Amino acid sequence: MSTAFPPQPAQQPDRLRGMQKFLLALPVPAASLSGVLIHNVYIKLYTDLIGLDPIYVGLVYLIYNIWNFLNDPLIGVWIDKRPYDPKRGKFLYLMRVSVPFMLLCLVAMLFSQPTWPQGLIFAALLVELFIFDTFSTTYLIATQSFILLAAPTKEERVDVNVIQSYVANVVSFFATLVPTFLLVGNKGQNLTQVSLILLGVVAFNAAIYAVALFKLRDKPSYYAAGNQEGGLDVKTLRRDVRELLRMKSFRSWAIYNLLALAPNAVYFTAFLYLMDHVIKTGGLEATLADTVPMLVVFAFLPLIGKYIKKKGSKHAIFVGSLPYALGHLALFFTQTWLAVLLCYIPIMMGKYMMSTAGAPLSAALIDENERETGTRKTGLITSLLTLIAAPAVSTQLMIFMAILAFFGYDAKAPVQTAQAMMGIRIGTALVPIAFLIVGLIPLIFFPIGREKEAELSAYSEARRRGTQEDADER
Repeated sequence: MSTAFPPQPAQQPDRLRGMQKFLLALPVPAASLSGVLIHNVYIKLYTDLIGLDPIYVGLVYLIYNIWNFLNDPLIGVWIDKRPYDPKRGKFLYLMRVSVPFMLLCLVAMLFSQPTWPQGLIFAALLVELFIFDTFSTTYLIATQSFILLAAPTKEERVDVNVIQSYVANVVSFFATLVPTFLLVGNKGQNLTQVSLILLGVVAFNAAIYAVALFKLRDKPSYYAAGNQEGGLDVKTLRRDVRELLRMKSFRSWAIYNLLALAPNAVYFTAFLYLMDHVIKTGGLEATLADTVPMLVVFAFLPLIGKYIKKKGSKHAIFVGSLPYALGHLALFFTQTWLAVLLCYIPIMMGKYMMSTAGAPLSAALIDENERETGTRKTGLITSLLTLIAAPAVSTQLMIFMAILAFFGYDAKAPVQTAQAMMGIRIGTALVPIAFLIVGLIPLIFFPIGREKEAELSAYSEARRRGTQEDADER
């Protein structure tokens, strides 16, 4: 007599566990700390202690933007087409090679002196920023590519992004605590003393990189399907770019990414100017106004992640834009450090809902292109999005500095005029609202809603963890 056995359930793919998500979340916060130092803390250091004219600072970032235009797509395509090495891996190897050069530039930028001519300070900062940007671009594109392969589903990507937010803010708190105390309300600080302390922050940054990259491993299965290999072909690059520009999802997402949250790249710079010259508070109050809102956001981040998974990323971005805009509007009228603190609670709540929801949508765009073309182009798409967004980020800094100059900001004056303080308020509170409103318009036409996002997530998981046939059927 034969015995009939019930059919075995289909084997479920192994998804990332808690510690795996945590390790995968570390590389981005390490780079974000470097970015905070370069694009925020060092700017105020150069204008207030080293004495570089704000116009020169804006010019540095204009030229930097041109450099981005030239090198970002080529670096992205080169990373995409680099073959997988069984001994070294692919993306993780590039991340590990880039870090020492980034740290070297962070150190070198601290050695400029106020006794140098303005042209020499400008030239040194420009060269150091160029070198940093080249390796930072390589690191960030490789990191993004690696994370999307290791975490192929929407749910995993949201979880990793939530953990990234926790880690990035804890790291940034300790990194910015020192410069906030040093650069707010302290006009007579010694440059050597400040530079030595900031060297300690750079050493802390190096430790975060080491922890982030030590235990991660490249797996051959990440590159089994869709991996591009070959030389850098300009004709192929042009074809791929044209195909992307014809995608409605790419165009609408690129414009949103260009505008909506661009001012956040320099928000800490604006915050320092506001607290130092308008609110006229000390380092302790400025630190509380900067950190307490994030403690509130920390409490709600898991709920934000669950909301995004349930309602969809696009919907969550629109919801998050409301407190972000209202908080900035209230910030324009603040008179005390406590009022600033209260305003930054809705600002940060909205910002993190928007940014957390944005991560899986960027990944869905890459998955959609892979499904249409058969090859994965994370490097090209990421670099193009970064390239398109770079003018807004650079322009935002130039706008802020131009507003300061137009309204008569004087870095050497013990007290700013009422007109200069109004300029700081406009640059800190009203400019972000204008960018947000214009940036949300193209998002209305972004075609990846909740259902399509779930569909692309399933395709991505089948592509990375299933079979080629499973992915093709989807």
